[in-house]
Amino acid sequence: MDYELLREIRNQKNAFGNLVGVKIVEIREGYARTELEVRPELMNPVNSLHGGVLFTMIDITGGSAAVSHGENITTVDADIRYLRPGIGVKKVICEAEEIKKGKQLLVYRVDVKDEKGSVLTTGTVTYMSLHNKVAL
Repeated sequence: MDYELLREIRNQKNAFGNLVGVKIVEIREGYARTELEVRPELMNPVNSLHGGVLFTMIDITGGSAAVSHGENITTVDADIRYLRPGIGVKKVICEAEEIKKGKQLLVYRVDVKDEKGSVLTTGTVTYMSLHNKVAL
């Protein structure tokens, strides 16, 4: 698997991720990392990074780790916890690590941290393999 090509293609073809500003910076087998530069339009009314942005990062990062096995996937389930408000953060980093790779379901632990390393959001996301190859 050419992980660098996969990363480039996923960054180019993810219209919603690009709208929000999520950049995939690394993919390897069972793992992915993304980054986001925080902008004012991503904040909620209390000036904290919007929970939907954090969820978007979790889904994009977990999905990128899941496709590292070469098959297209779709999200089945996500269980996330918002632990700290994203107030005053300039950048967030999200990492996904594989918990289980089954024939049908793939499960990932995903954490979003601020630029100082504090965990803002954590979760477990499950994806289902569509059993068709990722086009590279």
